[in-house]
Amino acid sequence: MRCIGKGAESARMFCGIMNLPRHPQNSQSTTTFYCRQQEKPVNTVWQKLFVKPLMKMMEKGTLLLLLMVAGRSVVFLRRMALVTVTSVDTGKVIDVEVFSKHCICPNKTKHLQNCKRNFEGYSGKMEVAGALSIFQRSQSLYNVRYTKYLGDGDSKAFTSIVENKVYGDHCSVEKLECIGHVMKRMGTRLRRLKTKMRRQKLSDGKPLCGRNRLTEAEIDRLQAYYGLAIRRNLSSVKDMQQAIWAIFLHKLSTDEKPQHGFCPSDSDTWCKFKKAELLGETYHHKNSLPVDVVEAMRPVFRDLANPELLKKCLHGGTQNPNESVNNVIWSRVPKKTFVQLEVLSLGTYDAVSSFNMGNVSKLEILRKVCIEPGDYTVQAMECLDKQRLLRAKYYCLQKTKEVRKEKRLKRKKEDDELLKNADDLEYGAGMF
Repeated sequence: MRCIGKGAESARMFCGIMNLPRHPQNSQSTTTFYCRQQEKPVNTVWQKLFVKPLMKMMEKGTLLLLLMVAGRSVVFLRRMALVTVTSVDTGKVIDVEVFSKHCICPNKTKHLQNCKRNFEGYSGKMEVAGALSIFQRSQSLYNVRYTKYLGDGDSKAFTSIVENKVYGDHCSVEKLECIGHVMKRMGTRLRRLKTKMRRQKLSDGKPLCGRNRLTEAEIDRLQAYYGLAIRRNLSSVKDMQQAIWAIFLHKLSTDEKPQHGFCPSDSDTWCKFKKAELLGETYHHKNSLPVDVVEAMRPVFRDLANPELLKKCLHGGTQNPNESVNNVIWSRVPKKTFVQLEVLSLGTYDAVSSFNMGNVSKLEILRKVCIEPGDYTVQAMECLDKQRLLRAKYYCLQKTKEVRKEKRLKRKKEDDELLKNADDLEYGAGMF
């Protein structure tokens, strides 16, 4: 039941429908008992599966780690949190920390010996403590050092790691930026600019946003182009800067004043003006923005083309593996449902095992609890893994990506039309 994200109540319903007997004792206590019994073997399997990706990293001679502190989204009623660390090279989870502030001791000043609380302090500090704990034990447990940290731009966890000098004065931890998060900054900054200048008129007498100006669909396109400018030029910060300013000048270009000096001029260029120039054809600009609109965006492009920022993106890595493992954890331990520490640990270790090695890891877990998997169990786990890989390949197809992109753009255009006709709505907050 825990593998499918259900608990004691769902187990009682299942037993009732299937005409299975209930445990004679309290059902909730029985569930907690079995969670405790399964936590150790599941954790053992997770630790065993952890060694393989770590050894692969050491063979490559790289210790570049992707750290995603999930305390912001992995807080259960502000009392529990977990932190995961994922390898950039392998995409596998290599360490995890589970925290709980929940205590059921009758005397809060004198806790019992088996008290489940393993953290004291405010909830926002759990992500910092988890990251610090994982870095501090890396040498004693695994004899490795995590020399690079890939996380959010304003991560408090990285600041804590640097201040505590986890590896001494002779080995510092370098901060890297997630390309996905850096790319989203373009959209965030432009939307903030759009909101700030919503009621202002530009020098042409029109507002910043509106038809054929800075719309939500246009912001999404600029954000995507900014991300491509980074991903296609991972070898040089200078090339990244040139590609970013090429976007700015490309939107500024008109038939009377083309400005495509920074656009690539090779045969597979994305610039239609350059492509037409190579073919000896005439190109008419269709997707240009008004000069005043583009000039209003100049400070955003200047900040996001900063060499210090782009230098942290040369690695080409993202936090996507962490987002994926979080999704697997939520399928076992839903965020909206409060659970005890044993249940959270069990769900986390099972999710990590499945994420690293697939559903076949459950076969090893069953053997750890002295249950030999049957033929149907083996076939089911292998079939689930095969289907998961097929879905992943399908989602990675270029055609599938284009379909998803078109759907997002269509949805953004519809939202823009709704905002444009907002005055004609017959229902809204405060209207009655």
